[in-house]
Amino acid sequence: MWKDRIERLGTRVVDFFTVVYELSLLFWNTVKSLNSIWFYRRQVIEQLYVFLVRTLPIAAIISVFLGLGMMIQGVYQSSVLFPRALTINVIFKTTVYEICPIVLSLVLAGKLGGSLAAEIGSMKISEQLDALETLSLEPIGFLVMPRVLAGLTMLPIIIIFANFVALFSVFFVASIMTDWISPQEFVSGLKINVRVFELYFGNFIKPAVYGFLIALVGSYFGLKTRGGALGVGKSSTNAVVVSAILIVIFDYYLDRVLL
Repeated sequence: MWKDRIERLGTRVVDFFTVVYELSLLFWNTVKSLNSIWFYRRQVIEQLYVFLVRTLPIAAIISVFLGLGMMIQGVYQSSVLFPRALTINVIFKTTVYEICPIVLSLVLAGKLGGSLAAEIGSMKISEQLDALETLSLEPIGFLVMPRVLAGLTMLPIIIIFANFVALFSVFFVASIMTDWISPQEFVSGLKINVRVFELYFGNFIKPAVYGFLIALVGSYFGLKTRGGALGVGKSSTNAVVVSAILIVIFDYYLDRVLL
């Protein structure tokens, strides 16, 4: 009994380090394929469109209600002795630096990461990847590199857009609909103790890392797909779960190291 448990534990440990090694190898091969970015420019443009244009409506809807939710919580937790400008400052920093980046990244991990794994997995089981090699097209350069590049560059743009929408929804409710705080005091609250690096950190560094993880993990599980349609579904699920776990882990360590 104990022997079987130890064997299963050892197998899982080996599988874990195998996945880490294969992900690292895929990352390195993707970096090397950047030399062919002009050759695969059409695929890059297509993925930029998929990552940006098709996800902006989702980001807009989510960010509006994230802002409204943060506003309600901020007003509820504030007191008469606590300046309203400071409440707005807390809402601003929490939304821009933490809530919007991680919530939207987790949602997009389900949408983009799962679809990437399913798309590449379907190509794998239908032997389209072998067909690419016969046409002298490198699968990593043709499939993985454009998706990783799109995730790395487009997710920061999505997060910046979402932060603007979220803050506008907070301003609309707090200053226009309810007159809870004046526009001048709202703007002054946004300026309290704001550091430029924090804006870069919440709007560029974090989203770029999350977009990179979503694209790389989704592509990895798509390339590892086997077993027909059932395997495609399994790869898609694994891509979403692993991407979400890595996003949460990296969120902690990025905050710990850079802030």
